[in-house]
Amino acid sequence: MALRTWACQAAAAVLLPLLLPLLLPGLLPPGLSGRMAEARTLERDVFALIALHQEVRDRSPEWRGAVDKWPVHTCNINGTCAVDPCGNEWDHGWEAISCRYQQNWPADIPRVVTNIHLPKRNLIGTPPRSVVLLANLTELDMDTNQLTGPLPVDWACLRNLLEIDFSNNRLSGTIPPQWGLLDELVEMEFDGNPGVRGCLPPGVPPVERLCGGLFGSIPCPTFTTDRVIGTAMSGNQITGQSCPPYPGGDAALAATLSCPVVADFRRLIVGFFDKQATEQAASQTQQARADAIQMQAQGVVERPVAPEANSDGAGVLVGGVLPQRVAAAQGAAEATASGGGVPRR
Repeated sequence: MALRTWACQAAAAVLLPLLLPLLLPGLLPPGLSGRMAEARTLERDVFALIALHQEVRDRSPEWRGAVDKWPVHTCNINGTCAVDPCGNEWDHGWEAISCRYQQNWPADIPRVVTNIHLPKRNLIGTPPRSVVLLANLTELDMDTNQLTGPLPVDWACLRNLLEIDFSNNRLSGTIPPQWGLLDELVEMEFDGNPGVRGCLPPGVPPVERLCGGLFGSIPCPTFTTDRVIGTAMSGNQITGQSCPPYPGGDAALAATLSCPVVADFRRLIVGFFDKQATEQAASQTQQARADAIQMQAQGVVERPVAPEANSDGAGVLVGGVLPQRVAAAQGAAEATASGGGVPRR
């Protein structure tokens, strides 16, 4: 009995990953799987992910290991990808990228990226600036890494953010006053960053507090199961005190904010497609040369070269025919495997 149970479990472990993509569409509500499969990610967000990939990829092996799992090579200059970032989420084609809250949208409405989740990857450098292009982000999570530098001012352009989690990094400086414009922000976690200091600008979440239940002073937000929300205070130098109001109020504060657009990252995006085109051209050239060599080798097989007599009467193969015959044998095998080839006449 134990052996039979083990065998069933082993078979399930092998077959379930293969069957799940086939079973899930049938388990979803009628029409939902079709809408998700047909919908495409907004071009802006495709270019944003490419810019992010290019911005951080060469920083370290850890960054490269994180973003090279993204199938950016399937994207084209029109802003569409064969493996779509917001396609069927159960495929997890773009690791750490999610497009939530859009399951019931009509298929003709482009999907948008809402979550980036890259914790515990040992990532280095400053927080990537290109994420600001993902204007519909609700959660930005890169906790427990080795990120350094100040908090980016232009992240105040991400007006849909609900949660920022950069706890346990090595960030420094004060919270930009422009972050007070993030009206939807509920959680701001910079605990474990000893260099982050200062007061809380008006408008950012207050000091952490309990929500919901008997002891919570406010209702818990629906996007999280966390019972503690607000600005984390442990392991940093945030005072918990409110900063003085910005002179001129929110209108004056907004005037200091310059929100980047896709064109500001043109060098990264165009550089990616230029490199992609160069690699494709090199691959095509290499394949063309391989095909030419294969055809030439097959021609030698069909048209043997007669031996030429040397000075002492012995026959030798001239022009390197022997090596070509060895190549011809390999070429013939490859041609068979690939469905044949055209012999040179």
